[in-house]
Amino acid sequence: MNFIRLNQQIILKTGVFGLFMGIITVLGWSKSYEIFIWTIIGVTTTIFLLYEKLNQIFLHCVIIGLSWGFDCSLFQVIFFDTYTLNNPNFVSEILNISPNYPKISLILMRTLFGFIGGIIMFSIIKLSRIIRS
Repeated sequence: MNFIRLNQQIILKTGVFGLFMGIITVLGWSKSYEIFIWTIIGVTTTIFLLYEKLNQIFLHCVIIGLSWGFDCSLFQVIFFDTYTLNNPNFVSEILNISPNYPKISLILMRTLFGFIGGIIMFSIIKLSRIIRS
């Protein structure tokens, strides 16, 4: 894998969505709409990447997905007290999974979901390119 050939500007531009989601989840603005917001972010980024001529589209998608998950969870961990106040239901689920290390569980879960999101994004882009050709 050649990481030097990656388009870093695209990764930074689309990776900012993770920070955006981290901010709105910490403030409690996304309570029951989080999945819909992530879906809109995923569709928007997929459409954006679809029209870019990238050589290593798989690597781009995975790094963007990991960036979303890690950036979002990092912001939530930094402001964990505010996050727990504004999202009591989600925090109780995290505490059920790992009562001793909720912050590490949060980072691991979000990063895993980001990775899965990157794989889904790659699959959609690859499928649409196959259909178009």
